[in-house]
Amino acid sequence: MIKARRSYSKLIAAVAILAVTQIPAVRIFAAKAQPPAAEADLRNEHRLITKYLEDLSAYDKEAAELGKRQRLVAADIEPVERKSHDLTARLSGVQDAIREIVKKLKASNEWDDLDQNLVSRITSARDKSFFQQNSFKKFLEDGSRDLVSHDTEISAPLENLRRKLTSQTRSPYREAQIVNAAYVTPAPFFGAFGKCLMANIQLGLTWRLGGQESQKNQNQRLCYCDPGANTCAAAT
Repeated sequence: MIKARRSYSKLIAAVAILAVTQIPAVRIFAAKAQPPAAEADLRNEHRLITKYLEDLSAYDKEAAELGKRQRLVAADIEPVERKSHDLTARLSGVQDAIREIVKKLKASNEWDDLDQNLVSRITSARDKSFFQQNSFKKFLEDGSRDLVSHDTEISAPLENLRRKLTSQTRSPYREAQIVNAAYVTPAPFFGAFGKCLMANIQLGLTWRLGGQESQKNQNQRLCYCDPGANTCAAAT
């Protein structure tokens, strides 16, 4: 009876020792077995930026069409003015969305290798070459930090129309004010600033989400980033 008790005690002690020694191994295995972080969901931010660029393109087109007129009623500029104010006010929301993209990519451990991983997803030779020479991370960093400082690019078409109003006459048959208008295309802007920056971020997001840039978006991006490419007419 005594021997049986001693044997049982030894067995309990051995089990306890085995359990203690195996706990670290179990913990290590559990840590290794954890699934990797899921990819960041950037669809909402992509939609917001895309919608903004669509509205911006429509605004630029309307301003350009007004600029072609020989005569304008002063009230013709009012819709463009409202759109300019709206787009300028919404620009901070676009910057916030870009900040959220950076935050999500860092949280999902995608930030460090973002450029390499993006290039690996791109099937277009031209876009692949572009992102091999330019950093998507840098576009996002610039957009999250400086985008709202380029708000004058948004108001430029409206200001250009105002500046180029060269004379004012009043029709003897109408109360509306008539003005002779001369429109000069705003000076081009290059690199990762303002409109061009947003278009490049949209392109990177499109590929990151498994899509491919449409011809219209491509024309608009090239118009914003390289007006000499003669794509502005096709974009609008």
